[in-house]
Amino acid sequence: MTASSHTDVVPSLSIVQQPRRARVGQLGEREKRVVDPCPIVQLRILRADGSEDTQAMWEHIFVMHATLFDEAGTVECSSARAAAGGTSYAGVQQAGDEPYERIVFGSLVSSAYYVRDLEERPGCYFCFPDINVRRPGTYRLRFSLLQLPRTEREAVEPTTILGHVMSDPFRVYTHKEFPGVDESTPLTKKFAAQGVGISIRNKGRLKSDDTN
Repeated sequence: MTASSHTDVVPSLSIVQQPRRARVGQLGEREKRVVDPCPIVQLRILRADGSEDTQAMWEHIFVMHATLFDEAGTVECSSARAAAGGTSYAGVQQAGDEPYERIVFGSLVSSAYYVRDLEERPGCYFCFPDINVRRPGTYRLRFSLLQLPRTEREAVEPTTILGHVMSDPFRVYTHKEFPGVDESTPLTKKFAAQGVGISIRNKGRLKSDDTN
């Protein structure tokens, strides 16, 4: 994780639930083809000595944004243009560019959830239960932490990214190759029971033991 030096908070980000797989999805489909399990990122605020400052967590407004990257974590894959000899990925379309296709869609921003984990410890988490990918392949998700202004005076300053954390690689399958889905994890069920908007599956439909 990287952090900005200008701020008085020192964020520590960790992915407590990694994405593993998804089936290719298309806009307008009734059935969601979301990345599974739901990626969950924990935020801790640390003092200079490394101890956790729980009070500072409540003094700031945080949100998190997810961005799709390639397997190596070096090329953003949010959109793509057809190009001679293959696919050209582009994070942001520029004026005059060829038509491009959005590769990732759904809810790519999460507000902070203050909930308890499986050991009943309170914490701050960001959850992404509605991320869909339109092309098969192996990808990563980069999660970026932002601090929103609390006052009008703060609002005149540009919003900066306080830190990043990159997920493990996960695979997006074609409809034919997709091995199925697991039962929802205990952590997913725990957060859903506390009001986080995550769909729950009480029974998995996994064809094989897939670890990608």
